[in-house]
This record gives sequence, C-alpha cells and structure tokens, in this order.
Amino acid sequence: MTVTLIWLVSFAAIFMLCLNRWEGSLGATVKRVLPEALSIDSGDRYVWGVALGILGATFIVNPVSMLMALIVLALIVLIGGKLICWGMSKVKMH
Repeated sequence: MTVTLIWLVSFAAIFMLCLNRWEGSLGATVKRVLPEALSIDSGDRYVWGVALGILGATFIVNPVSMLMALIVLALIVLIGGKLICWGMSKVKMH
C-alpha cells in the first residue's frame, strides 16, 4: 500500500510539473527531439505529461528494475548498430 501511495504522489507531482513547464523548456525540447512526422500539437502535452509521469514515478519507486531495463535496451541498440554497420560494410553498393 505504501509503494502504491508513493507512486501515485510522485506521478501526480511529475505530471503537474510537466504540464506547468510545457510552455517553457519542456515543450520546446520535445518539439526539437521528435521527427517532423511525429510533430506535436497542443493536445499532446497531456500525453507526454502522462508518459513522463509514469516513467518518473516508476523510476522513483523501483529504480533497479528501470536501470536494468535501460542497460539491456542500450546493449541491444549497441549490438544492433554494430551488426548493421558490419552488414553494410559487406554489401556492395553500386
């Protein structure tokens, strides 16, 4: 019960901070990072706020699992990138 309460409080705090900071640096950062095909409009602030709130609250409550997941994802991306580079070097492009 305590973990759930901590998660809910941290989610609400992060969500409200995201909504308050959207017009400033957070919205500009998201617009700059996203590709043009995924361009955002005014309604996406709630979607991004919920997503960041869930990630932040989960990281606060269970940081070891989040870090392990990030490490595994980073290894997958690194190995995948190396394999793609190796494969592209073997292919003869005309």
